[in-house]
Amino acid sequence: MTLTVDGDSRLRSHQQLDLNARKGRFGVVYMRGIASQAGCGFDETSPGEDTLAIDYTLSFPEAGVRVQVKTTKRYAVDGQEPELTYSVEDSWVQKWSRVQVPLYFVIVVVPASSEAWVAHEDAGTSLPGTAAYWVRLSPRQFESSKTIRVPRSQRVTAATMELWHADVLELFRPLSTGVSS
Repeated sequence: MTLTVDGDSRLRSHQQLDLNARKGRFGVVYMRGIASQAGCGFDETSPGEDTLAIDYTLSFPEAGVRVQVKTTKRYAVDGQEPELTYSVEDSWVQKWSRVQVPLYFVIVVVPASSEAWVAHEDAGTSLPGTAAYWVRLSPRQFESSKTIRVPRSQRVTAATMELWHADVLELFRPLSTGVSS
């Protein structure tokens, strides 16, 4: 049985989330899976408490990094664009300017139909047509443009967590003063 809820006739009687809400949940859960594979802590921001435009904090022993996730069907995993783009809201930039730890933006690419996001086969379950790409953000980058450019070359994998951890460790390296003792 299909119902029309908020103009979205794709909701079936058992569904409570419209397509945008499903995309949002899927993207965060996808990243939670990668964090789990990498052995990292994952602290999701509770709905209604998104005061920093951050979806989750990836935890390392020294400190965490902040991550904003957007899920889109606008791109394909096998697309030819060298980068994926996403427009930001001014309120996000204002919130991100307060973040003092590494901040990342992740785009999760999914197939157009939510029914194709997860394939349940006899050989196992897979996520065909799904991948995530990342870029580190600096609030100053938005002074000239409100578009985030995410290189396809920066695909999120478990190894990405090692790179993000290295960024955290850089926060704790002593600055060179140029004075020898």
